[in-house]
Amino acid sequence: MVTELRSQLTVRSRLALVCAAAGLCVLSLWVLDAAVAAASTTEGEAVGAVYTQTNDPAGNAVVVFDRRADGRLTKRETVSTGGRGSTQSVGCGPGCPILDSQNAVVVSDDGKYVFAVNAGSDTVSSFRETGSGLKLVTEVSSGGDMPESLALHGDLLYVLNVATENSNHTTGNIYGLTFNGAGLLMPVGSSQPLSDAAPPDHSADPRAIGFKPDGSVIVVTEIAGGFDNPAPTGPPGRIVTFVVGSDGKAGPAVSHPSSGGFPFGFAFDNNDHLIVSDVVNPFVSTPGTVSSYTVTDAGGVTPINTVPSGGDLPCWVAVSGDGRIAYVVNTGAGPPSTVTHFAISPSGSLTPLGPPAGPRPGEFARTDVALSRDSAYLYVLSSAVGPPGTASHIDAYERNADGSLTFIHSTEGSLGAGATGLAAR
Repeated sequence: MVTELRSQLTVRSRLALVCAAAGLCVLSLWVLDAAVAAASTTEGEAVGAVYTQTNDPAGNAVVVFDRRADGRLTKRETVSTGGRGSTQSVGCGPGCPILDSQNAVVVSDDGKYVFAVNAGSDTVSSFRETGSGLKLVTEVSSGGDMPESLALHGDLLYVLNVATENSNHTTGNIYGLTFNGAGLLMPVGSSQPLSDAAPPDHSADPRAIGFKPDGSVIVVTEIAGGFDNPAPTGPPGRIVTFVVGSDGKAGPAVSHPSSGGFPFGFAFDNNDHLIVSDVVNPFVSTPGTVSSYTVTDAGGVTPINTVPSGGDLPCWVAVSGDGRIAYVVNTGAGPPSTVTHFAISPSGSLTPLGPPAGPRPGEFARTDVALSRDSAYLYVLSSAVGPPGTASHIDAYERNADGSLTFIHSTEGSLGAGATGLAAR
């Protein structure tokens, strides 16, 4: 897979952050919240949950883990999505079992609703948390070909279909849905093509979709845009924005240059700063970068700064609840798969912090990241996409006051080879 990962335009990313301004770390409220929760919660009682999906082409399913007050995870249940997963020609070669994307599974802010893509059946499934567990509500069309990523804001859910062939010769589209109190999904009546074209083999399809925190703009990363629009230009990729109207409908795509080569995953802080992981060079073992931008309500994108990611193939990004720290998963795929973290200044400038959290024994690559709702714990997905060894699992970390990570444990039991997506509450 090392060779394949270098010979395809791929990667993944996601991040999470929390620290203090001016490089000085302080004890944050989430530490106090965690202490109160631990004191008032009996051992073994669930205080939250973590979700991933199997992405099995024979029948996709969401896997639910109960989250304890100490951050540890216990598998609760596996619930069918009603749809199918898919393979890709991405990082681990033709037929790679994972979806090489961020936000394949998302959870609502109130923790009541969970949504997952079914890339093999071009659908999206909605679930509702009930007193007797997670229940499938509905499965609806994704409005395009090969849905891989979801963006959620309020009752609006937009899906990124990465392989849709558009009449304007671009690749990929976004499609809007809304949901009601029962979790039923309904079309918004909004579908927009992306602005650029991806390679014919889909090895560098768009990677992630997400909302600006106030819901005014949708962002999509195109890892390598412009192949045939109108003439081949190739990478680096593009950052694409769509302004969202008061009716929930997205306006046309506007394409912006990327500060780093091959933008992959991203997350926003609390000040409208977009933090993006950049693969830089997927063909050889090359460290990546992390870039920050300001995004306006009109969809404008202005670069702030770019710093080394601290590892190879950075793909997934998460930002702490207070918007001060960003976490980046450097996928690795041969070189160590590290989780690095960065302080975010009030102006959006990034400063690397250390030391990184390294891989666990037997891990070849890690492919997604999520923070608990209180930002006290960070979870990293390790998919079984490399040489024979450790099965797919989730690593749990406690976040320290300075933003560093302390390993807690890894989940037991296989999630299937294609475990994809990670969401937490």
